[in-house]
Amino acid sequence: MKHIENWLPYVDYVIIVVDETVSNEEIFDALDKFRNPKLIIKRIPFPESIPEFRNQYVEKCKELGVKWFVVSDPDEWINEETRKDIRKIVEWAEKHGYTQLGLNCKEKFEPVEWLPFDQLDKLKEYPGGIRESTYYKFLINKICCERFKYEGVGKTKTVHETWGCPVHKQRGAYLPKDKYWYVHAKTAYDIWRNAARNLWLGGGGDNVGDLNEMWVELRKIVEEKLGITKWKDLEVYVVSGKPLPKELIDWVKKALTWKATDYGVETREFAKWVIFHHRYLLEDPEIKYGVEHPPKLTPEDEVETYVRRCYFQVLGRHPDRGGLEYYKKAILEGKIRREDLPRILMASPEYREKMALVTEKIRVNIPVDITVNLTEDVILQAIMKSRKWFTEVKPKYDLGKFILTSVSKPQELIRWFYLNKDTITLKDLLKKLEEVM
Repeated sequence: MKHIENWLPYVDYVIIVVDETVSNEEIFDALDKFRNPKLIIKRIPFPESIPEFRNQYVEKCKELGVKWFVVSDPDEWINEETRKDIRKIVEWAEKHGYTQLGLNCKEKFEPVEWLPFDQLDKLKEYPGGIRESTYYKFLINKICCERFKYEGVGKTKTVHETWGCPVHKQRGAYLPKDKYWYVHAKTAYDIWRNAARNLWLGGGGDNVGDLNEMWVELRKIVEEKLGITKWKDLEVYVVSGKPLPKELIDWVKKALTWKATDYGVETREFAKWVIFHHRYLLEDPEIKYGVEHPPKLTPEDEVETYVRRCYFQVLGRHPDRGGLEYYKKAILEGKIRREDLPRILMASPEYREKMALVTEKIRVNIPVDITVNLTEDVILQAIMKSRKWFTEVKPKYDLGKFILTSVSKPQELIRWFYLNKDTITLKDLLKKLEEVM
């Protein structure tokens, strides 16, 4: 209800897609409360695929002729300044040729490995405060044509998603984080429950599927012993507190010792979600020990976690399995230094084509004495001295008075720069400087 109330004053439509487990009464309550033709609620069976679920509101946007949409999941709260300025923001994006806009995330939750038995109810509480992050999420997107849609990633392609169009390239920008942002707020229980859903649908992590043998075993046990093949049916069964088959309890014990990789974490979180609704399981010493002594990160797991974090910070997405394994292996074998990975990702065509920071600048101090040996290294080192280089900023080269006072043909240089600014490299810039100085 609060999401609807927040957005109705500022947009053409509020489209909510809900699965069939949401009661008609809840839907009618929302429609009756707001009595607004701009509110559209679409109720469908959950398709066992989150990308397909998201495409439901994309298709509705296309049907209504909507060109831009803002995504706001139940646990994502976009700040008021963004909502008030949304039309101005979109107008600016159209003018500058951007198709997706990233909002900075402020986190309002703490991942909880476990709590003592007598504190489990605290999992229902939100922790206080907001934690800053360097992560941006593209929540504002343009529908360029009929072929725009969400697509799954990884092996199973059922949970995490990307979006775009096979015809038109996407070009993104990060909005200023001090003005436009969103709060990601969820309980520790929500984390466990969502991880359980992700594991069931796609194998955990970035949809690793049968690369996680625990996923294969879980699906087999639940289908053979409970006759369940869909997530919603499994959720209803677990939450109901009905007796668990011995095979599933044995799976829970094994899951608590599983790997410390991303999909291993979600495997353990599935087990903790089950235990939350079946607390008698903690009477088993093996299970109690498992929840109180999580496995340690191996050196390989730690590097994988680092590579994943770099992908999120630089490219704003989950790594593809091939890229993840390649960079993990290269770092472990000493072929690349781990501190070089952010710069390597920034040199990728994906970063150059899709990412831009439109409000923050790095001002490079270059000597005005033209007798100084101006090289690519001088400029690059000056730019990379910024603390924000690796995590937040795509450099914008502001040469200021140097161009106007030291270049013989400043207008020619400026005109050339803005005609080519989307593809220009440092080498191109140095070559052009030689021509006009």
